[in-house]
Amino acid sequence: MNILKHPYLGGTMSKSAEFFPQASLIEGFMWAKFQIKIRKCDFAGKSGSSMEFQMSDYEITNFELRVLLRHYWRNDLDAKAAAKAICDVEGEGTVAPRTAQKWFKRFNEGNFDLEDRPRSGRPTVLDEGDLQAALDLEPSSNTRELAEELGVAQKTVWNHLTQLDFVHKRPRPDPHELTEAQAAKRVEICRQLLNNPLDDRFWKRIVTSDEKWVYLVNHDRSKRWVRKGQTPPSVPKQNQFGRKVMVCVWWNFEGILHFELVPNGRAINAELYCEQLDRVYDALVEKYPSLVRRKRALFQQDNAKPHTARKTSKMFEELDGVEVLPHPSYSPDVAPSDYGLFRSMQHFMKGRRLESFDEVEEACQEFFDSKPKEWYFDQIRKLADRWQKVVDNDGLYFEE
Repeated sequence: MNILKHPYLGGTMSKSAEFFPQASLIEGFMWAKFQIKIRKCDFAGKSGSSMEFQMSDYEITNFELRVLLRHYWRNDLDAKAAAKAICDVEGEGTVAPRTAQKWFKRFNEGNFDLEDRPRSGRPTVLDEGDLQAALDLEPSSNTRELAEELGVAQKTVWNHLTQLDFVHKRPRPDPHELTEAQAAKRVEICRQLLNNPLDDRFWKRIVTSDEKWVYLVNHDRSKRWVRKGQTPPSVPKQNQFGRKVMVCVWWNFEGILHFELVPNGRAINAELYCEQLDRVYDALVEKYPSLVRRKRALFQQDNAKPHTARKTSKMFEELDGVEVLPHPSYSPDVAPSDYGLFRSMQHFMKGRRLESFDEVEEACQEFFDSKPKEWYFDQIRKLADRWQKVVDNDGLYFEE
C-alpha cells in the first residue's frame, strides 16, 4: 500500500479503497488531479519512498475539496475546523464553513457521492433573488461556492455579480469599536466644528499635531509584477518590537512648524508634552507673530492623556493667542496627520534602512521638504469634508 505525505493531513494517508470508498476512481485519473497546487513531484528512492508536494498556483477543484472534507470528517474534525484547515493552505475563502457543514451533513447521512450531479438540457438560469439571498446568508462566499450552492456555472455567477455592480472587498479595519455614546459624541463635535466659517482664513489658523513611530528598518511589502508562475521574493513582516523612534510634529497650511524626535527610553507624558509646547509656541510666535497677537491660533490635537492632562490644559490657558479646537475621541479619520501626513510618510519610508537617530531625523526632514505648501494646505482643507462625513454616517467610521 502506497503512503503519501500531504500538507493538509499533518502526516501520512493511505491510498487504499479502505480509506476512500471511491478509491477506484481516485487511484486513476482523479488521484493524479489530487495534487493540490502542484507543478511537479520529486520521487526519492525506490518503491515506498515519500512524495514531496511542491506548491504553485494550481486551483483546487470542487471534487478535490470534497475529498479533503471527507478525510477530515473521517478524522472527527468538525466542519468549521475542516474549512479553516483547507483555507490555511489554499487561501482565504477557498471553502466556506457553510459549505463544509453541508457536506458533513451528507456524510453523516451515509451519502459519500462526491461527484457533481449530472445535468441535462440547457444550463440552469440563475435567479437573482436566489443569488441575493445566498449573499445575505454568507457575504464572504466566493463564486465557486455560490455556483455550487445555486447549481449553475461559476462564470454565470460571476457575470450576474458584475451586472449587479457587486465587487469582492475585504472588510474595512476600523480604528476602534465605537459605542453608541462615542459615535454620538463624534457627531456632536463635528457639527460644532462645521459651524465655523470654513474659508481659507479659518484653515490658516489651524496648527495640527500628532506623534508616530518611525522604524529604523522599513520593509517594502508592495505588490510586484512577476511573470505567471513565478513567485515574488519574500519580505519579512514589520517587526513591531524592532528599533524605532517617536517623531512628534506640528504643522499648518504652509508645512512643518516644528518637529522633534523623542530620546530613546523617554515616555511622552504631560511634562514632556508641555516642554514641547514651549518650543512650538516659540516657533509660532517667530513665524506667525500677527496670528498670535490677534489671538487667532487654533491648536488641533487628539485626546491622548498627555494632551488632555491638567498640567497641559493649564499651560494652554497660559499661552497667549492660542485656542484648542475640540476633537472627538477615537477619531484618526478627522486628524490631518493620520489621514494625510503619516500615511504619505509611511509610503516614503518603505524600503529604507536607517542606522541612527540622526538618520531618522534626516529622513523625516527629507520627507517634510518633499511636500509643497499646496499639499499641506489641501490636507487641512479636507477637514470640512471629513467632519461632514462623520455627521452623515451617524458618527460611525466612513469609507475612505
